Amino acid sequence: MITLRSRRGFRTAAASFRIPAALTCGLLVVAGAAALSGCGSRSGKAAARSREVQGATAEAVRRQVPLQVMATGALQAARTVQVSTRMMGWVRKIHVREGDVVDRGAPLLTIDDSDLRAKRAQVEAGITEARAVLANAETMLQRFEKLYGEQSVSKQQLDDVRTGRDRAAAGLESALAMRDEVNVHLSYLDITAPAAGLVTRKMIEEGDMASPGMPLLTLEQAERMKVVASLSERSVNSVQPGDMVMVEVPSLTGAVYTVPADKVIPTANPGSHTYDIEAYLDNRDGRLKTGMFARVHVTVGEREAVLVPPESIVERGQLRGVFITDADGLAQLCWVRLGHRLEDGVEILAGLQGGETVVVSSAVPLVEGDRVVR
Repeated sequence: MITLRSRRGFRTAAASFRIPAALTCGLLVVAGAAALSGCGSRSGKAAARSREVQGATAEAVRRQVPLQVMATGALQAARTVQVSTRMMGWVRKIHVREGDVVDRGAPLLTIDDSDLRAKRAQVEAGITEARAVLANAETMLQRFEKLYGEQSVSKQQLDDVRTGRDRAAAGLESALAMRDEVNVHLSYLDITAPAAGLVTRKMIEEGDMASPGMPLLTLEQAERMKVVASLSERSVNSVQPGDMVMVEVPSLTGAVYTVPADKVIPTANPGSHTYDIEAYLDNRDGRLKTGMFARVHVTVGEREAVLVPPESIVERGQLRGVFITDADGLAQLCWVRLGHRLEDGVEILAGLQGGETVVVSSAVPLVEGDRVVR
């Protein structure tokens, strides 16, 4: 005879009266249905053949555990750069391929610069001419200053020559400024990486026409990845930036991350009426890729659950169970339905009520009717 009682000392609904442990387990048996659970029963003949087996036991604890909801989403690079140009022209050379990792300042592509180089040649010729005109004007000014000192020319004539010299100097400055402008335009044709990153997409080919503002390449900084997942209206008010969330990437083995939520977007998506939550993941090993599916487990409250140590779980094909012991230490196998695996145990959704004594380990494999001793 046993009375089920939780570690915290309160009685469960099923524990408010005393019943035989074998009957309690027997009521839960559903033959051939793995989704249901229960315990086996012992006959008097089986009990007579019981053997003593050394083992360790623990209590099935009923306690409050986090209530979690799952939001689905996808991975994105923490920073994405769209590379474009300010100049129109034919793409002459592309220096990278998709998948290349580039440093800041590395050459990406070159746009044909024939027109600008011809214009720069004209500007250089203009600079040469302007310098010659200025030199002549300087010489003329020196001559007229000497003549003016000898009172051979008037003040008006001297001022006219000085004005001519100033115009020549301004012409040279204008030609130099034009050359600087052409050089700047030429620099736009040799496009380099604005930041270190991974070339993830190429939107143009050699020989295509590039125009101002047109995306040419996409760079991603993938050392950190951002996961964006959607929460329901009911759950969004239970999450704040800084709350810890668990991110799981099912396509990768062991890709489970516990990270703080970075943002909870307060505006709903128009079509789905869901709210985006964002978190960042370390990706220095490069396993995470843009577009990968992710599950984000978010804690929105608490609920009551029965927990047992993971070591107590017994597998029989596709069925899962635990051995429990009664007041005499006799073992019975109870089939159970498992829930989440938490930090301090495995959740039992059906098959146990809490307060049972479960077998954690034994010197030899147990069979029903064995007496577990320490």
